[in-house]
Amino acid sequence: MFRIKKPKIGDIYEINVPSGLAYFQFTHESSVMGQLVRVLPGVYLNRPVDFGLLAVQKELYFIFLTLVHALRKKEVELVSNQPIPERVKPFPIMRKEAGRERGGKITGWVIGHGLRIYTVQEIQQAQHVRDLTPEQKKLSIASIWPASTLAAEIERGWLPERNEEIEEADRQKAAEREAQAGKVQQPEARFIDHYLYFPKRHNAEQAADQLRTQGWIVELRMGADGKNWLVLAKQPAPIEESIGDIRDKLEDLAEELGGEYDGWGSAV
Repeated sequence: MFRIKKPKIGDIYEINVPSGLAYFQFTHESSVMGQLVRVLPGVYLNRPVDFGLLAVQKELYFIFLTLVHALRKKEVELVSNQPIPERVKPFPIMRKEAGRERGGKITGWVIGHGLRIYTVQEIQQAQHVRDLTPEQKKLSIASIWPASTLAAEIERGWLPERNEEIEEADRQKAAEREAQAGKVQQPEARFIDHYLYFPKRHNAEQAADQLRTQGWIVELRMGADGKNWLVLAKQPAPIEESIGDIRDKLEDLAEELGGEYDGWGSAV
């Protein structure tokens, strides 16, 4: 049976992206959010020789990653262990969205210690801003990503300071696809509803964020059982993938974030 080597602080991992090889370093462990990593600059055609030199470079950003799951699926490979720079040993100050409009636009931000902006009390004590300053835009965003999302975002050059710009472009593309689909499809066939449940709200929020970046319309609310959070994800038309492929991806996303995919149905 394949056994996963427990990640150690300072481990550097390699991840394949369409244009080459990218790297990140594991810096902090959280019982709530999982493993925090710093994404290192550069995409390489060949594996670097000196990882010590790579490790001292300024990171692009921090992000929580489902690292153990990625190792289990062999989506990333351990290539080195290097001391983390002194400046990144304290847990970073991060930002977390405070809410969204129905159309998906973020309405404000909570800023604070990356592990203390989740409970009601912590959010009340944190800094709240509606419009970010240029420096605040550079703060890492407190999100949990699977390895597949990390690879995709590295490839398209995502950075915290580009988050709003990229999200707006994604919304426009989704609206264009929807408008195009509306010309050839009946209104009742425009969406397929998918149901994902999570015991923890912050994990449900992360799943919702992942799907919104793909142009899905997502509703987040307490489930009928009063215990689990429901992510109701509306898959936009045109439906280009088979329902089996979509189901597999959503099951994987739910598993990575500690939840469960509970099926789909045609919207009426």
